[in-house]
Amino acid sequence: MDDAKNLTDPDRSAGSGALRGVGIGCGLLVAVPVLVVLGFLVTYAVQRGTPEEYERVAPEEMMSRLSAVSHEAYGVLGLDGDTGPETDPDPSDPSLCYPGGLESIADEPVEHAYSLADRWETDGVTEADAKPALKRLHRHLKDEGWDIDAYEKFDGTANRAAEMAGPAESLTLRASRAGSSDDGGDTRLLFEWQDGNGDGGRFSGSVVSPCAYDTK
Repeated sequence: MDDAKNLTDPDRSAGSGALRGVGIGCGLLVAVPVLVVLGFLVTYAVQRGTPEEYERVAPEEMMSRLSAVSHEAYGVLGLDGDTGPETDPDPSDPSLCYPGGLESIADEPVEHAYSLADRWETDGVTEADAKPALKRLHRHLKDEGWDIDAYEKFDGTANRAAEMAGPAESLTLRASRAGSSDDGGDTRLLFEWQDGNGDGGRFSGSVVSPCAYDTK
């Protein structure tokens, strides 16, 4: 008798349908955040359990590679100077490597992994010498397959393309080349000239290695 009444009572049927809809909606509101959190935890656990795909290279060999790139770049720049660049007093001091992705939230370095840098600088370089030097190196790096990440000048008010006329406070060239690993695998180059307020400027260069595992 009640079933028959429900079939003939549209208001009661509509009310029951609305309650079921509210129940499904509430269930989804609870389920979606739970699934998101579970997905996050699973992804994090997988990444934490997967070693970084760094190349295995002895620090001495890696430093030799960096030095070769640094000397080649300095030769292309063709900067004047009898003694060459002043090198960093401890260029082989290793840096820690940190994983990317979700693992980065733990802020823990990768065990037995390192990154090296070869740095140098030389004083007394004028803008008239620095600008064509960077232009030569820019062209050389492009021809050699490096990715140009930045090629710009800063005049105290705005970043502009390095070819633009006018005095500069600094000139910058950044480049990179992908290595064997998608995470921490780039070799990065930075060359920069900074104005010395009438006494010539300071030209600096650095070559930073990709992350690698020590062979020891």
